[in-house]
Amino acid sequence: MKKKILSTLLMSSLMLSATALPLVANADSVDQKIASQDKKISELQSKEAAASTQLASIQSSISSIKEEATALQTKQGELNKEIGNLNNEVKDLEKRIEKRDASIKEQARSVQVDSGSSNVVDLVINADSVSDAVTKVMAASKLVGANNDMMQQQKEDKDAVETKKVETEEKASELQATAVELEQKKGELVDQELAQQATVSGISAEKETEQGKKEGFLKEQAEAEAQREAQKKAAEAAEKQAKEQQAVAAQQEAAKETKPATTNVEQPTENTTTNNETPAPVEETPAPTPTTPAEQTPAPEKPAPTPAPTPAPSSGGVVAEAYKHIGKPYVWGAKGPDSFDCSGFTSYVYRVAAGREIGGWTVPQESAGARISLSELQPGDLVFWGAAGSTHHVGIYVGGGQYIHAPQPGESVTVQSISAWSPDFGVRM
Repeated sequence: MKKKILSTLLMSSLMLSATALPLVANADSVDQKIASQDKKISELQSKEAAASTQLASIQSSISSIKEEATALQTKQGELNKEIGNLNNEVKDLEKRIEKRDASIKEQARSVQVDSGSSNVVDLVINADSVSDAVTKVMAASKLVGANNDMMQQQKEDKDAVETKKVETEEKASELQATAVELEQKKGELVDQELAQQATVSGISAEKETEQGKKEGFLKEQAEAEAQREAQKKAAEAAEKQAKEQQAVAAQQEAAKETKPATTNVEQPTENTTTNNETPAPVEETPAPTPTTPAEQTPAPEKPAPTPAPTPAPSSGGVVAEAYKHIGKPYVWGAKGPDSFDCSGFTSYVYRVAAGREIGGWTVPQESAGARISLSELQPGDLVFWGAAGSTHHVGIYVGGGQYIHAPQPGESVTVQSISAWSPDFGVRM
């Protein structure tokens, strides 16, 4: 009996140790995993902060470029105004020259009528006196000299204005080249900004993944702790039951020892039997076997159905969308929907009407389709100004020799004729 009780106690102790120790080790392992995930998340947060700082620096650079572009465009506007003023001055001078030429001819004709001759010799011969001849010659000379001086002055003024006009146009060409460079710089910065945004998004996604792993480990830890507690309770219950059985057995043993012995000699067999009688064995209740929750196999995720591609609308849809924005102001770098620059306008229209990303500035938009000549233009085609690879302006052809574009600062999205400002080539979209 004592051996059985000791055996039961020993089995309970072994079961408690066998279930508790692996669970402790498992909990320690999960703690280490959680600490490792915390470290990874902290490192990713630092990377995200550094990438965000770099992104802010690039955005600051873009703001600086926008300020430079605004100043440049203001200067271009001033130069265009100056060119217009010079052209008006040239026209005024030409009109004055024409009037003075007419006046000079009228004066010369008057002299000829009065004198009846068209040369100095005739003036002298036909003079009434020497003094009359001298007076006529001097008057004619003064008239011719004055007219010549006036014409020379007018010519000099006109040449000066033309020189200034050429100089101003050269400056405008220089500014246009700078505008092309700024447009390219804008493209580089937009590309860097997108790259940085992708970096930040990637790190954020990775951080979310690591956070998800951490949450999984925390769940695993909670399950292990719960399992550990259940195993502990089961072992304690088994040990308690074993002790209860030991107490019952002890009571039975004590009762057996206090029972008076039988001295009847006539019944030796019965005495022998009574003395050697073995108490009925106590049915042992087996210790509860620790249960481990069955591992649930997650159901395989069904792949999300791939949406059917949206068919691109006809060129009429692009043109109709472009017309919706007539009158919206030009703002360099703006991408809509309330204001636009030239490439921002074309990009927005194609994104909304055709579901296409054609690039954020003029040069990548050149590659959005096939290059065509102006004679091949159809509604919805893009039209570009400048040499291929270094364009500085873009619009959308709407048919009838017209296009819609966002022109320049101080103006708004409008329809313009090719005859007024002709593009250099087109791109079939």
